[in-house]
Amino acid sequence: TPKPSSAASDVYKRQVYDYNYYISKYSDLKAAFYGDDTAALRHFVECGMNEGRQAKDSFNVKKYKNRYNDLQNAFGNDLKSYYMHYIGSGYKEGRKGN
Repeated sequence: TPKPSSAASDVYKRQVYDYNYYISKYSDLKAAFYGDDTAALRHFVECGMNEGRQAKDSFNVKKYKNRYNDLQNAFGNDLKSYYMHYIGSGYKEGRKGN
């Protein structure tokens, strides 16, 4: 499985991901990825986003989805799309992440 690029990794970490928060919130992830930020981030991008897991205190995808009707109309229940929207433009637009 390819690793997120360094630039992509930096964007995720600034906007929606914090290693310590992520593994502390989910005991299954702590057991699997403790001490391996790269593997934990890869899990978040490949699985956690689709599962709606919260990886940073300042961004809750379910709250983000519920707050914005325009995004619900565009993305439906595709949770990863909400993360990608927030990272790509929602954050810059000043939309609330939680």
